[in-house]
Amino acid sequence: MIEHQEPFDVMVQRKRAARMDRIDQLPPALRELVHDYGFTVVDNFVRMGVTKPKQIKHLVELVLDEFSPTRGTFSQQGIRTEVVSHLRAQE
Repeated sequence: MIEHQEPFDVMVQRKRAARMDRIDQLPPALRELVHDYGFTVVDNFVRMGVTKPKQIKHLVELVLDEFSPTRGTFSQQGIRTEVVSHLRAQE
């Protein structure tokens, strides 16, 4: 016998409401990070014990800078890419 399941759209709405409730319960500084980086990223840092907003922001920015040298920051990867391009142009 198949148990009655709620319609898909009802389930989606229920999960969205629960997620928004979790975001609303966060301190303002963490809500700001959710706005910048997404709930999944912030939530997983908190679950892993990194709860200070400054630490979360530092770690996320560090990773983004390292793997996205086009962000216009001082990424080591971006600097190396720029130096290599400059050296190749001199050859």
